[in-house]
Amino acid sequence: MDNKQSTTEKILAIGISFAAGWIAQKVVEKVWDKSTGGLSHSLDDDDARIASIVTFSAVSAIAATLTQVLAKRSSAKVVRRIAAPKS
Repeated sequence: MDNKQSTTEKILAIGISFAAGWIAQKVVEKVWDKSTGGLSHSLDDDDARIASIVTFSAVSAIAATLTQVLAKRSSAKVVRRIAAPKS
């Protein structure tokens, strides 16, 4: 099988990534607020601790990376299913 992505797969990956990324961001923010009592993680907040900002950034990066990998795999499965010959 060719390792290059088809145009359909790329478009699906982009769409799935955007949707999944938005959902992941909302989940991370909700979990963060619940687990820290709503402590700020905003870069614009002068009262935010550096450790809090770094931790939130790391958690967000992990969620984004997992979302991207899962979106790429999901789009590849969908494209294979669409392209599969019908019996």
